[in-house]
Amino acid sequence: MTEPIEPGGSDAAPEPAAAPPAADVPLVAQRAITAPATVDRAARTVEVVWSTGARARNFVPALGLITEELEMSPNAVRMEALRSGRAPVLDTHRRGGARDVLGRVTAARLERGRGYATLQFSTAADVEPVWQRIADGTLRAVSVGYRVHRYEPRPDAATGETVHRAVDWEPFEISVVPVPVDRDAAVRGEAPQGAPAIAIEPALPDEDTTMPETTPAEPAAAPSAPPSAAPSTPPQETPVTTTPEPTRAAPDLDAVRAEAQRAERERIAGIDAAVEAARALLPSERITPIRAEAIAQGWTGDQARRALFDALVTQGPRPSIPARPETGPAHDDPAQILDAMAEALAARAMPGYQPQGENGRSGRHAEFMGWRPSDMIGELLRARGERSVPRNPTLLAERAFHTSSDFPLLLAAAANKMLIAAYQPAQPTYRQIFLRRDFRDFKPHRHLRIGDFPTLLPLAENGEIQVGTMSESQEIVLLQTFARRIRVTRPMLVNDDLGAFTDFAAAIGRRVAEFENATAYQLVNSANGDGPTLTTGSAPVFATGAARANKASTGTVLDTSTIGAGRTAIMKQRTLDGLPISMGQAMRLLVGPNLELAARQATVVVQASEIGKANVFAGFVQPVIEPLIQANRWYLFSDPVAAPVYVYGYLNGAEGPQVTTGPVQGADGVEVSVIFDFGVGAIDWRGAWFNPGT
Repeated sequence: MTEPIEPGGSDAAPEPAAAPPAADVPLVAQRAITAPATVDRAARTVEVVWSTGARARNFVPALGLITEELEMSPNAVRMEALRSGRAPVLDTHRRGGARDVLGRVTAARLERGRGYATLQFSTAADVEPVWQRIADGTLRAVSVGYRVHRYEPRPDAATGETVHRAVDWEPFEISVVPVPVDRDAAVRGEAPQGAPAIAIEPALPDEDTTMPETTPAEPAAAPSAPPSAAPSTPPQETPVTTTPEPTRAAPDLDAVRAEAQRAERERIAGIDAAVEAARALLPSERITPIRAEAIAQGWTGDQARRALFDALVTQGPRPSIPARPETGPAHDDPAQILDAMAEALAARAMPGYQPQGENGRSGRHAEFMGWRPSDMIGELLRARGERSVPRNPTLLAERAFHTSSDFPLLLAAAANKMLIAAYQPAQPTYRQIFLRRDFRDFKPHRHLRIGDFPTLLPLAENGEIQVGTMSESQEIVLLQTFARRIRVTRPMLVNDDLGAFTDFAAAIGRRVAEFENATAYQLVNSANGDGPTLTTGSAPVFATGAARANKASTGTVLDTSTIGAGRTAIMKQRTLDGLPISMGQAMRLLVGPNLELAARQATVVVQASEIGKANVFAGFVQPVIEPLIQANRWYLFSDPVAAPVYVYGYLNGAEGPQVTTGPVQGADGVEVSVIFDFGVGAIDWRGAWFNPGT
């Protein structure tokens, strides 16, 4: 980055001298601000170097203040995010709102130890000022945001310090910044092959150019050399050319002063950016003198940042947000920190737990695996901007239960992750024979058993479509709420003992799935297996009379012939309008442990050489083995979608238990409650057959 010009200093623009003869002295543009050659104004794109892996000081919560170096080999850098076309271009790594997104990364590559990318900027009005600064060469610094998955500590032979080399890391965004940590990360400004960049701005005093992407200027051509004397092939790396003019105008002092003022503002903005990044790490009384000295002595933003880091090392590191926010792994987002901590609690409490969220898949939760609850509370407070966070576990425990604390949210997030991990893999068998119908509220729900669409009739000659009616019956099903809770108290936090909470959260998911299954089969087993009494016909689900005709008059053994009898009985059932019912593609044979062998033998595929020995029900009768089915009872159910008999559901589709937290009345603590809204009921009898067994 070109160093700024101090107004009134040694680099200030000189007063204009007497103009020499106009025909002898050409106008020379020296190191003026020029548009980078890689800028495409029509496409609004520019090519940048986003990293060279340069060393820098960084704060990582698990390691403290480290010297970090990025490995730039293809084996070390996960490029998927940058190459996806969805990686954002941000304004100084801000992620607070949609306006912080300036554009997107359209292409990215690694080449000879450097990262290159093409950035495309939005046409939005609020992005235009930034784009114009980049297009005219005023704003050139960029910085990459990334996550580190693995470091390799290596001793530096020259300095003796340990360098943490990131050998597995993932860039996910590129930002436009006033001052980069990696001084070589910048907009590419070199001219294309064979086309030197031509500066058209008025001459400025000579400056020290530190931008490595800008090729040094060649000496200006002799004043007496006319344009026709130039070589046929222009120099390849000459960003400054001489252009003889017939007359020489006096320098525009107002333009020179304006440029000097702009450069000074940019320099101070770079210093202030470094100061803001250090506010969470250093007290104000240490920062203020450094800022004042940086402005008075003409330091750049990079020099101010180095001074701030030296001050941080002098006072010793303390856990906080990273001191390198523009290129660090973005540890400063409180929501991300909380989610990673919740993943760590879940992984620590449940052996074999597979992390679910982005922080889990990226491995970030591993940073917090060994942290105590009090450590997590302190880190959450710091992430929210707290300046004075106590180290005493007792004081931290008191802060954890304040209304502004994130600790209850951490408990709820961890409990939810453990509940889901235990609940989702469970597959209660009742779901194979029950139809799911969710509830809108807690009112009694009338589940309509719609009859059949009226029989189609020929269209009348006048084109009139005749009106038909639909039969319906209704059964009432109720939604119920079930709940349990556990308290996390101040003594538990002081003692760093969350064992009772994690045991409760890890077990409740499995218990809820078992509770669902038990509730459903309690309904099926009621009245000695006949089921609940339906409103229609005032009889249970299964009965032998003409009103139902879906129960064997006497119990029999389970074999292919009795399965065939049950299937025949279901096929003889009629809908409300007297039509045959639809049984679906597959039937379910529900049995208890006593009949598992017989059920599997009756439905397994048999390679038979004779038709009489083949298993006729293999393939479309599926056995369902449930320990809660008593004695030797067995049931045959149609596909529940085609002919539902029993239904189940949740409130507004919220499947499984829900976690809430709240304060403990009269004590320092948090109550973690698990609420489960679930309902089951019977709505019809036609799609099933019941045999009491022998």
